[in-house]
Amino acid sequence: MHLARKICGATIRAVDGDVGTLEDFYFEEDRWTVRYLLVDTGTWMSGKKVLLSPMSVDGAWDVTSIRVSLKKDLVWQSPEFDSTGPLSGDHERQVLGHYGYPYYWGASGAWGTFDNPGALLLAPTLRPELVKPAGTDPESRNLRSTNQSTGYHVHATDGEIGHVDDFLIGQESWRVRYLLVDTSNWIGGRSVIVSTDALQSVDRQHEMLCMGITRDAIKHGPSFGSIESALDVRETGPPFTII
Repeated sequence: MHLARKICGATIRAVDGDVGTLEDFYFEEDRWTVRYLLVDTGTWMSGKKVLLSPMSVDGAWDVTSIRVSLKKDLVWQSPEFDSTGPLSGDHERQVLGHYGYPYYWGASGAWGTFDNPGALLLAPTLRPELVKPAGTDPESRNLRSTNQSTGYHVHATDGEIGHVDDFLIGQESWRVRYLLVDTSNWIGGRSVIVSTDALQSVDRQHEMLCMGITRDAIKHGPSFGSIESALDVRETGPPFTII
């Protein structure tokens, strides 16, 4: 797994050269899954910002570079994204259509009927007009960036306990598995890991995450350093249990 803030700044490498740097991740709050990488093309392409799907990522990625199975020209021709505004369903469809990628919504899995974007990319593609089951409207899935969501207050069942400092993203699934929560103003300067499975609701108006566990449970959660060696980059689910 990777901490989002550490990965930001990594070079995006296309098959025929570098195209920019990673600026942000956009994730779906309902499924806690990264759907897009925001890439600043900077000096490569006159500063144009574009979105890339994890379906384009080729192999392992880290703080130095993220390789994508795309050519530079295709990235350059991608629809430009204004990161000061929301990410709309129309823009999503434009981006996925530009790269010829299937829609990831419309089924029970994190990626269609699959657990990772690579499997979805290799699967037979349904015609877009057939992918319209109830409750899967792209406009209703609340895609937000990790930069926007950093600093959200964390509320346990019995009161506030801290704020979100970072996000742990699975390398293959692109799932946001854990939140790194800074509790320094509540329980004496300790940062702890909290599973996103504990989340009950998101109050976007007040920038608050409501957890279904107590302050004491969060207080005694593991620190990042204590679990770092247990993290498996090939994960398809949490490698251990956190309440």
